Amino acid sequence: MRIGLVDRSIRRMSLGRHVGWMVAAALFAALVLPVLVYYTGTATLGAYSGGGLAQFLGQFWADVLRLKLNAWILLLGPVVLITVWRIVVAYAWPSAGR
Repeated sequence: MRIGLVDRSIRRMSLGRHVGWMVAAALFAALVLPVLVYYTGTATLGAYSGGGLAQFLGQFWADVLRLKLNAWILLLGPVVLITVWRIVVAYAWPSAGR
């Protein structure tokens, strides 16, 4: 009997669940993150010189379509972070079966 030890193992995430997290991260990055960037920028740097939120979002999506690197980093950042986290967990965290 093991008393005082904590079982820190986790089970592996199924592909369907992993895809669900990727879709959620992509939706967050596409819909919420640009708005957060806009409001953070206006709070720390002042008013957006191009207009308001609608103009900022229009410029962001135009930059995505123009394949600008900064827009794609913002758009893909959360997806990449979750993917890296899942890889770290899969290979570095002890599983219950080992």
